Amino acid sequence: MTVPDRPEQVGRRVVVRYRRPEGSQPPLTDVIGVVTAVDDQGLTVEAIAGPVHVRRADVVVVKAVPPAPVRRGRPHTAISTLDLERLMADGWRAVEEEWLGDWVLRASSGFTGRGNSVLPLGDSGSSMESSVEHVEGWYAARGLPSQVHLDLPPSRNAADDPLGMLLVEREYREVTPTVVMTAASSDIDPLTDSAAAVHVSASLEPAWLATYAKQRSTLPGVTEQLLTGSPGQLFLSTADRTGALTAVARMSVHPGWGGLQALWVDPALRGRGLGRTVVHAAGLLARQRRMPSMYLQVEAENEVAIGLYESEGFRPHHRYAYLRRG
Repeated sequence: MTVPDRPEQVGRRVVVRYRRPEGSQPPLTDVIGVVTAVDDQGLTVEAIAGPVHVRRADVVVVKAVPPAPVRRGRPHTAISTLDLERLMADGWRAVEEEWLGDWVLRASSGFTGRGNSVLPLGDSGSSMESSVEHVEGWYAARGLPSQVHLDLPPSRNAADDPLGMLLVEREYREVTPTVVMTAASSDIDPLTDSAAAVHVSASLEPAWLATYAKQRSTLPGVTEQLLTGSPGQLFLSTADRTGALTAVARMSVHPGWGGLQALWVDPALRGRGLGRTVVHAAGLLARQRRMPSMYLQVEAENEVAIGLYESEGFRPHHRYAYLRRG
């Protein structure tokens, strides 16, 4: 990576190697942390010891790094909820993003909840009430309902959270409860010799997009931007003898992590192992690319999919829902 100069670089955990003042020994040093600001002069990194501002002219290299573990265990279980949310947001970038303190306001013409909701990642920089009012005005200006991503406490009651309580008082309702699951890519079964062939492409191909449109309504231009907007992504598919696609999935690529999204199997062919084959292929790709950890998001009511993922080593990490007004 060169010096981040796009707004979407804010929020990524990076290591920055930069030059120290002339005559210093050693002449180069590193800082690791989350990018909190980018301007014409350089970038600010929130390190353990506090914020560090690095002049653009002094930067030698900036490299994205995996989130730091916050507890004991393997990386896919040791990651914090906040860091995993940052990672997942980077794997599904909205068309328009604006930061309000540590809240990310996202809009994508209504396409997907992740692309059209606020992701609170810390302090908004002002009172919760005024921040929510700003959010509501921001979405109203775009003709969208105000919607907030809220990580659910163990009780799964949004009103137990201070922000959730405020939103419920303002007549927001909970929609789309979702389970975030993680796994070690080494725990996912390998592909078998009898498995269907899986095609992998780094670019979004027309046939893949047309098949994806069978599982949800798409918006020309917007859908393509979300599907191709993360730092890296791969598109997986299987096909029948005629070449028609029978299963698809998207895999976002991060340092140390792979994210599985948009898994879909032709309803007429479900129960034949195509979904499992695609998961196996994603695990293989992650291992080949030195990504020891994987994540996915699945609606809490989709028990069949959850059962499939659990059988492949995925386990619940946390839950979230959207609180939507109107």
